[in-house]
Amino acid sequence: MTGLHKRFKDYSDLTALLRSRGMIVDDARAIPVLRREGYYMIINGYKDLFLDSAATQQSGGDRFLPGTSFEDVYALFRFDRGLRSTLMDGIIRAEAALKSLCAHEFTRAYPNEVNPYLNTGHYDSAHRKSAGTLINKVFKRILELDDNPHNYGEYGGKAYIRHYMNDLDGQVPLWVLANDLSFGQIVWFYQTQTAAVRLAVATAFTGMGGARRSRRLTARTLDSMFNRLVFFRNLCAHDERCYNAHFDNRMNESVAHAFQDLAYLLDPDDYWLIRKRLDDLVSGLHRDLPLHAQEALRQVGYGTGSL
Repeated sequence: MTGLHKRFKDYSDLTALLRSRGMIVDDARAIPVLRREGYYMIINGYKDLFLDSAATQQSGGDRFLPGTSFEDVYALFRFDRGLRSTLMDGIIRAEAALKSLCAHEFTRAYPNEVNPYLNTGHYDSAHRKSAGTLINKVFKRILELDDNPHNYGEYGGKAYIRHYMNDLDGQVPLWVLANDLSFGQIVWFYQTQTAAVRLAVATAFTGMGGARRSRRLTARTLDSMFNRLVFFRNLCAHDERCYNAHFDNRMNESVAHAFQDLAYLLDPDDYWLIRKRLDDLVSGLHRDLPLHAQEALRQVGYGTGSL
């Protein structure tokens, strides 16, 4: 049996370790932060920008660039948290719009049928198998959960769906059901739709921008945008590092591209507020990390044409 690879260290031990690696640390400021946020989240998550690669390679362990302080790493951590919060706010708005438009355009296509989303014949012929999985593993499970009296209570599904199941003969319109779908599930639904419904949704997104939006969105463009946004939404929801993340490990699929997607999916006034928050974050990063802000923003994709 091998011994412990990572032994417990108290906060003062952790700050001493950072000092031994060349970081400037004030315990009075650093230890309260470590208590609140955790050493691993801050240091392991955001140290790379501040490492001296030559000294690290030579010593076989982390060595920080001369002059690096704990406050520097924490500033990048705070910037990334703000980035996640801002991006998540925009994605939630885009998610709501997709749910609304999918429900509207799909139901418009099948206005006289009860729960038409349970009929695989209403989905694109090339995606019937995927649609069947969506129906059986998502839609029917939601409806069955709320139709079963043993499931009432804290873990018994949503009361608003139960109302339709019990009081309206099990007729649950898609605009009601959509509220109980995750972002990934509504994207899945959209991507299994017929060409006509997909085009109608894309056209509606284009129209939401009015005269201020010149780009015409296609169904394939929406596929790319929403696949990217689902990735970044999950990353934000799990509090993972965001600023240098790339969808599907593609260098041209950065967080900046996710913000660019929002420019085409949100109401222009809503996007303006998101963009202002982003620009304020960038200004703050230049103020707090003047020596490293440019490289951090390069990894974001900010200023490369995406934003």
